[in-house]
Amino acid sequence: MFEPNWASPPGDTISRLAAAGNVSVHDLAERVGLEEDVFSGIMEGRIEIGDEIAAALSSELGASSQFWIQRYNQFLNDKARTLGSEATQALSTWGQSFPAKALRQLGWLPKGSRGQRLSKDILDFFGCDTIRDWNERYSSGIGQVAFRTSFAFETDEMATLAWLRIGEIQAESLALANFSANSFKKHLYDLKKFCALKRPELFFPKLQKACAEHGVGLVSSRAPIGCRASGATWSAAKGNPIILLSFRYLTEDHFWFTFFHETAHVILHGTDHISVDGSDPSPLGASAIEDEADAFARDALVPTDLRGEMLNAIPTRAHARRIARKAGVTPGIIVGQLQKAGTLQPHQFNDLKRRYKWGESTRLPVLSQPRKYT
Repeated sequence: MFEPNWASPPGDTISRLAAAGNVSVHDLAERVGLEEDVFSGIMEGRIEIGDEIAAALSSELGASSQFWIQRYNQFLNDKARTLGSEATQALSTWGQSFPAKALRQLGWLPKGSRGQRLSKDILDFFGCDTIRDWNERYSSGIGQVAFRTSFAFETDEMATLAWLRIGEIQAESLALANFSANSFKKHLYDLKKFCALKRPELFFPKLQKACAEHGVGLVSSRAPIGCRASGATWSAAKGNPIILLSFRYLTEDHFWFTFFHETAHVILHGTDHISVDGSDPSPLGASAIEDEADAFARDALVPTDLRGEMLNAIPTRAHARRIARKAGVTPGIIVGQLQKAGTLQPHQFNDLKRRYKWGESTRLPVLSQPRKYT
């Protein structure tokens, strides 16, 4: 039976996130507005993390207030378990912080994962032996970015971490060349030629192979309910960049813009990153960096010398098709660019876009039947 015999205080997570942000514990205590001895009590788990303290930690370190409350409760449950009591309840409480139903629906957890078994199944899913191992692993790297990202719903951090884990699992099976940012950038704009293929099962493997030849891992997965991420990038253990895409919104224009947005972070910034609806609201993310990634994606899809012609003419379907031919992309991608620029309204010309839908596979969607618009 799985019975870890340790208890990790909230300070373990607080210290790692503070160090990642180059903030000393002393400075963090001042920012939170607490005396050092009181803050030490919070770090050690002697002082309860209630609503007010949780809100302050959320503001300074990221993650939701609910996460910090759950982090404290997790410590109490783990501490009780080390004393030989409430072991089953402690395991169940930890597992319940994940969107288990959504993960079961996607087939990422066994259908019978509940109670104490749920926690063990989640640890197996993440490739961890103990909850402490999980906490140490996912309070750093891409997990740290997920925790520091400001999401709208309390379940988002755990749902997003589960999605990232699926990306990690897929990336482990990829054969990747040595990564060279210059080589990848040199050949990157050629990759948009794959947008001519309608079906994801046709274009994605070719795109994935081309990225692998330059040392970049490309994977995709449906996001569970509660995860609003469009894309993410991180560095694998061997140093290869990994790009994970969710096909959020299930349209070709959004997919290709997100792909090139994430490649910009790989080439220009080299940092772990999560895009939420095409932006990064994390305290770690600077708006200038996001603007730069957006500009990179725009120029990759429609070269600068074509943008004036695209934006200044009266928008018609024929115009969209003409610019698409010149740019080497599809009319649907041009429609997306015109909508993003405000030249077209969000409902206009959507019949030119290829749309996708999720079928049995959670890795790739399938081409959807065309929809009629007025």
